[in-house]
Amino acid sequence: MTHARRPSTSTTKIARTAVSRAKGRTKVRKTLTLDPELVMAFGDAEGGLSAAVNAALREHLARMERQDALAARIAELETEYGPADRAEVERFARHMR
Repeated sequence: MTHARRPSTSTTKIARTAVSRAKGRTKVRKTLTLDPELVMAFGDAEGGLSAAVNAALREHLARMERQDALAARIAELETEYGPADRAEVERFARHMR
């Protein structure tokens, strides 16, 4: 069961946007609409708002990839050993909170 939706990397979509090179990396110019308090909080961040948004999205993507890997591993284990005991899952989830 996959929990995260993969972001689109369509070259057609990217080709329609402005692309630049910064610090050896290709960057794509996009327009975002953000809440004012987020702009105020991150607007003065080192590297600017774009760097802060980029870092946040990278962290989010890494989290989605870990969740996908975990979901795949759980599916493998359930195929091999059968479904997990839901009461045990809830007991461990309470310890994780």
